[in-house]
Amino acid sequence: MIAVRFTILLLSAVGILSSSEIVAAQESRFSQNRRQLVNPNAAECIIVVSSALEIEENNGLEHEDMFECVLDPSDANGESNIAVPINLDNVQKQTLKGKMKTGELVSDESTLKFGNGIQVGPNGVFVPPGLEIALGKRPFSPPGLQHAFGRSRNLAIVDGDKPILVVKVVDAVGKARAESLSTISDDVFGTFGDPVNLKSQMFACSFGQLNILPATENQVSNKGNIVNGVMQVTIPVTLEGNSRSTIRNAVTTEVQNVLGLTLPGPFQQVMYVLENCYVDCGWAAYAYINSWNSVYQGGYYKQVGVQMHELGHNFNLAHSGGLNGATYTDHTCLMGNPLYSDDVGKMCFNGAKSWQIGWYDDRKIMINPNLSGFTSWSGRLIGIANYDSTGNEPVVVKIETGTAADQFIAFNRATGVNSQNDEADDEVTIVEVTGNNGEGYAQSFLKAHLVQGESYTYVNWAGSGRNLIVKANVINIGVNPGYADIQVCLDSCDPITSAPTKSPVTSAPTKSPTAAPTKSPV
Repeated sequence: MIAVRFTILLLSAVGILSSSEIVAAQESRFSQNRRQLVNPNAAECIIVVSSALEIEENNGLEHEDMFECVLDPSDANGESNIAVPINLDNVQKQTLKGKMKTGELVSDESTLKFGNGIQVGPNGVFVPPGLEIALGKRPFSPPGLQHAFGRSRNLAIVDGDKPILVVKVVDAVGKARAESLSTISDDVFGTFGDPVNLKSQMFACSFGQLNILPATENQVSNKGNIVNGVMQVTIPVTLEGNSRSTIRNAVTTEVQNVLGLTLPGPFQQVMYVLENCYVDCGWAAYAYINSWNSVYQGGYYKQVGVQMHELGHNFNLAHSGGLNGATYTDHTCLMGNPLYSDDVGKMCFNGAKSWQIGWYDDRKIMINPNLSGFTSWSGRLIGIANYDSTGNEPVVVKIETGTAADQFIAFNRATGVNSQNDEADDEVTIVEVTGNNGEGYAQSFLKAHLVQGESYTYVNWAGSGRNLIVKANVINIGVNPGYADIQVCLDSCDPITSAPTKSPVTSAPTKSPTAAPTKSPV
């Protein structure tokens, strides 16, 4: 590749090629390399799922999660992290989505077995319509050993020190964000005093359990490229006229070549910053589920809500839908899309995501109305924002349904780390997940938000013929911490005449962690 670039530059110097012809030659060479890369006899690939955040929730677009294949380096001429789309029919897409809900398919862990007419090429993996897809499991490497096709650690870790690399991308004709590397570093890490950013808000929502660190040169052998956690690379393709897959592969290859490593390398997450989007747009950013990469277009990289949303996907969190059933409209949660601002971003996640991410495991409980003898439960909730207060009041209650689609109750206290929450301030929220029992990747939906005295009824709970009622008896934000006294009752809720009881209740099983607004970037 070095020799090719030298030849192009030499021809330009003597006036044989114009600048546009140089770009065309670079892109042609890149495309030729892609055609030569792929081994049509590959045995399998790693399935990764990318999820995009729409710029406008009501623009009529609905970006589906995309299934892609990461090829083994031995099937890609030695290049790592080459990802190509998987072309599926609608039935196959729905089948894979269903397997994600049950945990049978896990992004960046499951593999697609080739054969039975499945063909792989530089433009994607073709799966014959109607073919039942065979899944495998990605091998894991021993700790400390990076295997080309294996995986040496869980990249969805949401506690401890987390080194992150940010990459400013320059395309073949010089298109790039105008911000300097220092400004980008400040926007993401708060290096020079940015008041609200990815680092500060992840630290705040986790109450110090997650500490994001800018990548450093000490972590790589090739020095002179990373400044305050940010580096710049030039790719041999243009942003205009190329798919996001082509652009992302070009960035990944260039970063790996410059740093002399296979991504993510010593970093846990890597963020790509593009000047803009020109093909298949409508998204602010997209990220790979349960994986290491996120990609931002335009000024969205600097918006805290977008940063938190995309890292949430890397942490294996799905989208949060609202009362209207749309994908992103739960604005009590950053896995919806409520905040588009550089400095407005003090907000965390809803009850379902808070249950899953593992930061609050010592202050969550589970109740099971399906158990024999259950009639009611009453208790006091505090908000996530007051997680560090004294006492043992829960911040989230899970209602076990007996299926993978469980219910979660939380008190959406709008203060402190959650002071810029965008919906249902200081109300009791009820959220439902669509699969995985709230323990893994699953779309959630806001079912109700209650002010004092209001209730929500599940008619014919779990097919029992009985109704389950969730009632917000008292909401008090005049004390610190503010609280909500709630009841969960079968058929009817008796008036509360004394302090809420903690019985009957099932302790939640502890687990290892898995993780004024504007619509226009500036």
